Amino acid sequence: MGQTKATPSYLSNSRPDFTPFEVDCGRIPAYRFRGNLRTLTEAGGIDAATAIHLLEDMLMVREMEEMIVKLRSGAYEPLAGFNYRGPTHVSIGQEAASVGAASALESNDYITSTHRGHGDSVARGCHAIRTLSDERLRKRVPHSKAASCEELLEDALEDHLFRTLAELFGKEEGYCKGRGGSMHIADFSVGHLGANAIVGGSVPIATGAALGCRYLRNGAVVCCFAGDGAFANGVVLESLNFAAQCQFTNEIAGKHCFGVPIIFFVLNNHYAMTGRSDTEVLGIQHLVRRAAGFADNNMHAEIVNGMDVLAVRDATLRAAALCRRGQGPVFLDVNTYRYYGHSLSDPRNEYRTREEEAAWKAVDPILTFRGQLLENDVLNKEALAALETRVRERNARAAVRAAEAADPDSADVVKYIYTDTSAEPVPSDFRRVEILEPPPVIKRVEGQITYRDAIKEALIEEMKRDARVIFYGEDVAEYGGAFKLSKGLLETFGRDRVFNTPISEAAICGTAVGAAMIGLRPVVELMYMDFALMAGDQICNQAAKWHYMSGAQVDVPLVIRASVGGGKGYGGQHSQTLESIMTHIPGLYVVYPSTPYDAKGMMKSAIRDNNPIIFVESQLLYGEKGVVPGEEYLVPLGVADVKRSGNDLTIVAWGPAVLDSLKAADRLETESGASVEVVDLRSLVPLDIETVLRSVQKTGRCVVVSQAVQVGSYTGEVASRIQYEVFDYLDAPVARVGAKNGIAPQSHVLEATFLPTAEDILAAARSLL
Repeated sequence: MGQTKATPSYLSNSRPDFTPFEVDCGRIPAYRFRGNLRTLTEAGGIDAATAIHLLEDMLMVREMEEMIVKLRSGAYEPLAGFNYRGPTHVSIGQEAASVGAASALESNDYITSTHRGHGDSVARGCHAIRTLSDERLRKRVPHSKAASCEELLEDALEDHLFRTLAELFGKEEGYCKGRGGSMHIADFSVGHLGANAIVGGSVPIATGAALGCRYLRNGAVVCCFAGDGAFANGVVLESLNFAAQCQFTNEIAGKHCFGVPIIFFVLNNHYAMTGRSDTEVLGIQHLVRRAAGFADNNMHAEIVNGMDVLAVRDATLRAAALCRRGQGPVFLDVNTYRYYGHSLSDPRNEYRTREEEAAWKAVDPILTFRGQLLENDVLNKEALAALETRVRERNARAAVRAAEAADPDSADVVKYIYTDTSAEPVPSDFRRVEILEPPPVIKRVEGQITYRDAIKEALIEEMKRDARVIFYGEDVAEYGGAFKLSKGLLETFGRDRVFNTPISEAAICGTAVGAAMIGLRPVVELMYMDFALMAGDQICNQAAKWHYMSGAQVDVPLVIRASVGGGKGYGGQHSQTLESIMTHIPGLYVVYPSTPYDAKGMMKSAIRDNNPIIFVESQLLYGEKGVVPGEEYLVPLGVADVKRSGNDLTIVAWGPAVLDSLKAADRLETESGASVEVVDLRSLVPLDIETVLRSVQKTGRCVVVSQAVQVGSYTGEVASRIQYEVFDYLDAPVARVGAKNGIAPQSHVLEATFLPTAEDILAAARSLL
């Protein structure tokens, strides 16, 4: 007989032990709550109705997720034969954490969640629904025929389940119209800012939403649910630091000393995916120690028994109270367990033992709390059975209705990628803007100002117009930014609206997403466009996608200013022209003005637009001068501009390549008499291809120019559109001019060869004539 393979000892380390202790890191407490339903009731901390609601909500979460498990095997009888094809990241076992936290939040609070976020979403919705007035419940379920408050509430709870399941099933009546699905479910009407399929992706969003709450002084708190695995993620650590910045609570804050009101709620189920957070993939035994690295007060951190709904509720109530007093952020390490693997395709027997699972199931949150309700005569066995039946039947009705609901129209596959709305008009509450000092005076000489000052003037005008506009980034406050563009804005608008950030590009962009989601209009600065790569997820997976993934529930009005350093000898990591990458991300607008007039008008339009916008600025253009009106004007986004008219050849360009194109056009006309038209795209997304096509139809020849490296450049997109749509008008192939397919060198001699010049454009034009 073969030998039985021994179970490695480290696979048995995860065991529920809720004995109070202190982590030896600034005396961080663990398991402070030592009460139970009886002691809490006697102290007036809970009533019978609330206790029953806690159990009901945990049962609703469990029932829904057990349904998902059964659907995969065809064992859910109400939907026999239904093909559920969505993700299966269930949180069974973690119900006390989600429900306990949700029950401690107020109606104006917010949450963010994770790819395993069904429980968070159901719990938040149920608790929020129970706080609504009858009038608001009627608006939520307008087709309800309920004759009593109890029936109306029941209809609203079932509708909540229906819309949740409809979203999981990809239906048009889901919360996100089937665009988000299980891992991105959101209900912005109750402050649920979305689950997130990117591990840790929602943490900077939550931080930004809390930053917005601090600015708005609305008394709201953000509860940021994230798994233990997220707290090894760079952007999560950036977010912890961002939230804990001293400038929010020390003398720098002036009269507004108020910490960022966020609860970092760690759903610590001890497994990132299969990696063990306790003994394998981290260097600390207790994840709560993360908090000690970012704040002298340890973020009021504590370890919480996440299998006890009352303990979670107690900890979250205390955390929220701290946040409302301006003492946030707060870090809660909630010790819980998921009974299933990462997903249902994960058998989990390769990395944990049956004995471990049995030990955790012995402290199951539903079984233990149900026992307390019975012991304290809050429910008898008959009432408990009736409650469980009601939950089960409610879920079945919602599931059947969701399965039968209409699918989205396939013709709408790209609907909601962008919004066509803008900030017109400014709400009355935000028209009142406090000006601390007169804004910087921008001097004009014969009506001209620089490109740099044109952007600055746009920022000043929009911040004076709309108090929702805030501006932040690295070194933008007293110093005025690396290129002095924001000098004087701090003194004019104050530190609530203009402030420095850590060197944390991902957190800068991610917090802007969260702030935008709750109603602000942030403008953030990336010192160099190269650094956008550090923030790629927050720009490309978060800012770009949430309008669509939410089914247009939310707009994300933010502007990311990104300067290009090419041509100044900064080398390969400070010189890249990356707008082509951004054009490949549906959901983003990408603009690149070439003149001071356009820079001001387009910045103003960008700030007012409700889409997320990458606003590209070339440092080579900062000193360029042009006539810029001092009075109000806008340059529309998505409209190209003919900078020079001609009949024999079209040059299409953007950014600093426009200036070189104009030089080349002048020389070509002088040398050969050729009449050259120069079209400045100004906006790459949205692309005004019609203006380009009209020009090419007239001239029959075209050169497309940018400073981006040639391979993968957006010049190829423009050229292909021309070839495809007006091929019959062409008298020659479309030519492209760009930087060499290499890395920007530091050497002046090499960089002069690397970047396209007027000579290169001239040579391409000659080859077509």
